[in-house]
Amino acid sequence: MIHPNPRHLRAFAALADTGSFSLAAEAVHLGQPALSQAIAKLESTVGVRLIERTTRAVRLTPAGEEFLVEARRVLEAYERLMLRGSEWAHLRRGRIELLTVPSMAHRLLPALVREFTAQHPGVSIDFHDHADPVLRQRLDRGEGDLAILSQRGPVATPALLPFLRDRFRVVLPRQHPLAAQAVIEASQLAGERLILLRRGALFRSYMDAVISGLALTQEPMEVEQSATLTGLVEAGLGVSLLPSLSCPSPALRSVVSRPLARPEVSRIIAFALPPDREPMPPVQAFVASTFDYLAANVDKLPEGCELLRASTQRIRKFLAARPAVPSVRAARRLKA
Repeated sequence: MIHPNPRHLRAFAALADTGSFSLAAEAVHLGQPALSQAIAKLESTVGVRLIERTTRAVRLTPAGEEFLVEARRVLEAYERLMLRGSEWAHLRRGRIELLTVPSMAHRLLPALVREFTAQHPGVSIDFHDHADPVLRQRLDRGEGDLAILSQRGPVATPALLPFLRDRFRVVLPRQHPLAAQAVIEASQLAGERLILLRRGALFRSYMDAVISGLALTQEPMEVEQSATLTGLVEAGLGVSLLPSLSCPSPALRSVVSRPLARPEVSRIIAFALPPDREPMPPVQAFVASTFDYLAANVDKLPEGCELLRASTQRIRKFLAARPAVPSVRAARRLKA
């Protein structure tokens, strides 16, 4: 079935309103021949005469009168449709489903969302915090509009846009002797009771990079969750290692964190896009807003976090990338 296009409907409505081919042509910015062709095409498509032409007037046929009512409804719906699309394009409307690792959701994301929604109140953001493996599984299934995750390995890829270096720190009770130091070297942890996330957790691989060369005098205590780890440190049962974003807030006065040295260990936080999905304007704007906000508030980043700046060209390259749908791979049981 062939449907009339909006251009023909507008010409018909203008002719009905003005009763004149010349006035109608002026109203829709067409020449009179083009207007006549549009009306003829519309009547041909519909299959019935809509306009009666006389030497003195132009009037609607009975069919044309009924058709005009529906034509106006179609034009109004079309205008609403185009307005909705325009509102998305100009960030007056939209939504973002954001997948993120919990540490970002806890420490930095609230400020980023507050800044973005203040600038674009018509755009809503729903974010879901997941352990890294769950997040990646959802992303691989094409869920979400944008993800914030830990980059695995140093390999650069257009499908990832790093924006933050998150250094690991030593977490210890405030009254611990090492808390008086500005920096703690890994070798100083050999005689401490370490509280670590259980093997298989994502953070554990970073922890093992720190302690692998140490001659530990005590068997580490292993736990499942970083919140449990912090609670045990607070109780004075040992010390631990966590990335800056996962360290306890300074508001928790009983626990402190200090920079780790020799070796210095860090993870990279990056944006990622779902496979074969073109980012909508709100997603593009959120990525740009994140860099702008962090650059303007570098001094407010949690201690141990470093902004990884990206050029406008690099951001555009990331947003233009269309990651391929990943091949099926073995699920990992890592927990962030």
